[in-house]
This record gives sequence, C-alpha cells and structure tokens, in this order.
Amino acid sequence: MKKLIAISVMLVLLTGAAFAQISGDYLAASRLVRLDDGDDVMMGGLTFAAKWSITFGEAPGTGRIVYRLHDDDLWGWFAWRPIDLLRIKFGWDRDGEWGRAFINGWGFTAGAKDLVAVNDYGGGYNPSGGIAVSGAGRGDPWYPGIGDGDHFALMFSLYPMDGLQVNFGLPRFGASLTEMYGSPVAGRTEEEMSLKISLFHASLFYNIEDIGQVTLAFVGQGGLGKDKEKTASVGDIYASFYLTAIDGIRLDLGFKMGIPFTNAGDKTQGGRMNIGLGLSMPSVIENLSFKLRGGALIGGTNDAGNALATEFMVGIIPTYTIAPGFLFYFHAGLGMNMPEQGDSNMAWFVNPYISYRAGGITFWSGIQVRQLNSIGSDAAKAIQFSIPFGFSANY
Repeated sequence: MKKLIAISVMLVLLTGAAFAQISGDYLAASRLVRLDDGDDVMMGGLTFAAKWSITFGEAPGTGRIVYRLHDDDLWGWFAWRPIDLLRIKFGWDRDGEWGRAFINGWGFTAGAKDLVAVNDYGGGYNPSGGIAVSGAGRGDPWYPGIGDGDHFALMFSLYPMDGLQVNFGLPRFGASLTEMYGSPVAGRTEEEMSLKISLFHASLFYNIEDIGQVTLAFVGQGGLGKDKEKTASVGDIYASFYLTAIDGIRLDLGFKMGIPFTNAGDKTQGGRMNIGLGLSMPSVIENLSFKLRGGALIGGTNDAGNALATEFMVGIIPTYTIAPGFLFYFHAGLGMNMPEQGDSNMAWFVNPYISYRAGGITFWSGIQVRQLNSIGSDAAKAIQFSIPFGFSANY
C-alpha cells in the first residue's frame, strides 16, 4: 500500500514539474576484503539506498515528500507562513530542520559514512559495555531539532526581529510512547495528553551578523507527564555557539545536560554533561581543507545512583583535492572510556578513502582499520580491517 501511494504521489507531482523541484540519490557499496575477530577472511555483502524527494509550492505554502526505496519509507511535511512573524509546520521531517550541529553531525563525513567512511551513526568505535564514544563528540552536545526519531510533529516558528527565531514543537503525534512508558494498545498512536506535551521542544536561535549564531534549547524527556516524575528526566538543556567571525575558520561549541531526577528506587539519576568542539577550515592551503571534532561526557549517575564513566573522543578529517573531481580524505579517530573503578578502555580507527566524480556518478574506495576495545579478551582486542568500495549518484 505504501508503495502504491508513493508511486501515485510521484506520478501526480511529476506532471506538475513546473512548480516542483525533484531530486534523487542512489548509492551501492560492498567490501573487497573484511577481517574481523576471527581467522576467516570475508568478501562481499551489499549496502544500497535510493531516495527521491519532491519539494513543491511557493511561499507562503511549501512542502516536501520523500520516498526511500531501500526501506519502503515515505515521509513528508507541509509548512505555511501566513505572516512574516509566524510559520507553522506539520509532518515528519527526518532531516531535522532545527538541528544545530553545523560541523560535528551528519555532515562531518556526510554520505561517505554509508559507503566507505567509518559510520559513527552505527556506533563507529565503541568500547566494551556498549558505550558509543563516538556520540561524545559527534552531534550529541548540540540541539538535534525535531527529526528522525520524532515521527509526525507540529512545529511553530516566530521571527520577532532580524536574526532571531523562536521555536516550539510537539513531536511524536503519530507514534505511541511504548518505548518510554510501557505497552499501550497495539497500533494506538494517541496517548495521555500530559505525556505527549512533556516531550515538547523549545528553542531560540539568534544570528549575530558577522559574528556567529547562538542557540539555546530545551527538549522534554517525559518527566513532566502525569505520574511519570519517577521514570524520566524532566528534559535536556542545550547551549551552543557557532563562530563565523574569523576568515577561513568555523568554530562550533556545544553543551548538553540532562536534568537529574529521583527515580522509583529513590536514587538520583541523570545529570550527565556532554561538551563538544567542532573546527572547520575550508582552505588551509591550496587544495587542502581540514575538519576536527571532539567531545567529552562528564558526570551523571545511572539508575542505581552510581557514577557513570567519563568518556572522551576526537576525530579528524583533512581533505586534499588531487585533481578536479578527485579527492583524498584521511579520516581518523580516538575514543576513551574511563570508569570510576576499573581499567580505562580505548578505541581507535584509521580510515583513509578517496572519491572520484565522473559526470553524475562518484566512485568511492578506502581502507578501514580499527580496534573497538583495548582491554578484555584477545577477541575483544582484535584489530579489524576492511577495504570498502562503492558508487553514488544524485541529481
């Protein structure tokens, strides 16, 4: 049914191409060689993705519909700006329009993470215990906006003065709260009102001309919902500053803190602080650019009231243009997990890769060498090696 709807929408909007912008992406990737914990050398496997999007309408009303073939996923949104002061948006924007990680987020390696780059969105380099150190300096310290995991949302943006944007959003209109609060009736997407509202987003973006951008935000985590003060934090606080005043340098500072609460076991839980730094130099010297990201997770307690480990992460990616359309990337990173008791654990990776664009097709190839754990058994400390390659196209 979803495929039928998607195809019908595409056909209708294709006939109206005069008022619609159509774009698409396709990628396919595999591995020439892969050696993980065991002695066997592996080959093959396939990753593919295809996405088409249509952006339509003109101010004051616009919208977008996106269909992803590889997971049969259809999503979209509609926006209306009746006056200059106000915009109203409803739908599912999986790209997360309000997200504020300008350097450290998805764009650090962009589409290469689905092809040849170490994919930090899949836990990239995480020490034992399932703690993803990649999150410490990736996008986590910055306000994520309402996006992928928030399903349908109702969003309001106010523009009271030049450079200032004030936002309020209610996510998860089309999703149940099963994961957070238990097991509602199967298929049910409405929930007790206070629980839905307790997940609200409120944010303020202020652009200081020729200086940078300031962000303050709050994301509710359910603790204000009816009878839920013992099972969830009230929310997370975000603050960040994106500096643009220095020629040739972009600097992004991010901070996040989860508000602590007393849980059902009368233990103080939460209070974790996450700080991050992003640096981008688009032109260090001719043909060379450089990006760096780093971060730390500090403090906080688990559900037993015990102190959580301190985590650090740093990653770099200098990029060199060998020839027009031919780029070399040296992607590398290091993470460390330091518990209050016991041994510290370290993870690292080295991930050089290249891309060559010929017409509308880009060829990718690279090498991934990484160690996910520095302590534990020999298998846990094993160094993993692979040679990925792939192709991507877009229009």
